[in-house]
Amino acid sequence: MPPSSQPPGPVPLGPPPVVPQPGAYDFITNPEKPDKHLSLNLPGGGSTAMRALYAAGGLLVLLIIFVIIKGLFGGNNNFTAFVGVAQDQQELIHLVTGASRQTNITAADQNFAATAQLSLTSSRSALISYLTDNGQKVSTKVIDLKVSSATDSQLVNAVSAGTYDQTFQQIMKGQLTTYLSDLKQAYRQTSGKRGRALLNDDYNQAQLLSKQLNLASSQAQ
Repeated sequence: MPPSSQPPGPVPLGPPPVVPQPGAYDFITNPEKPDKHLSLNLPGGGSTAMRALYAAGGLLVLLIIFVIIKGLFGGNNNFTAFVGVAQDQQELIHLVTGASRQTNITAADQNFAATAQLSLTSSRSALISYLTDNGQKVSTKVIDLKVSSATDSQLVNAVSAGTYDQTFQQIMKGQLTTYLSDLKQAYRQTSGKRGRALLNDDYNQAQLLSKQLNLASSQAQ
C-alpha cells in the first residue's frame, strides 16, 4: 500500500519545562546570615556597660547571702550596751584599786578589793577584745567616762572622817547593783553565742563579788 501522502499529525508535547525563577534557590546556594541586631545580650556578650551591670548584680547577690549567713551564725549584738558594761567594769576597778591602797581598812575589805580587782580586770580585757574582734574600737577615754570624781571625793572625805570601810562598802553595793543590771540588759539585747556567753560569765562573777561584799559588811558590824 503506497504511503500516505498526508503529513503526520501533531506530536503530543509533555508539560512545559520549569524555568527557575531568579533567586528561588538562594536559600541553598547563599543562605542568609542571622541578623546581628537580633542577638541576645548575654553576660559578656554585650557592651562594657552591660558586663559591668551583670558583675555588680552578682556582687550584690553575694553580699546579701553573706549578710544572711552572718545573721544566722553570728547573731545580732548591741555593742553600745557592751561598751556600757565595760565602763561599769572600769569604774569598779578604779574603786577597788583605790581601796587596796588604804592601810586602815578591814582585812575583809582588803580581800574583797584584791579579788574584785583581779576578776574585773580579766572581765574587762575579755570584753574589750570581743569588741575589737567585732570591729568596735573603744578608746580609753570612752572607757573612763563612768569614773566619777564626785565618788572619789566622797571616799577621800571618808578617810578623814574614819568611815572609809562603811562608805566604800555602800558605794560598792550600789555600783555592783548597777553593773548587774547593765549586764542583764546587754544580755537581752544580744543573740550572738559568744557575746551571750561572755556576759553570762561576767554576771556570775559579779554575783560572787556581791556575796563576798555582803559577807565583808556583816563581819564589820
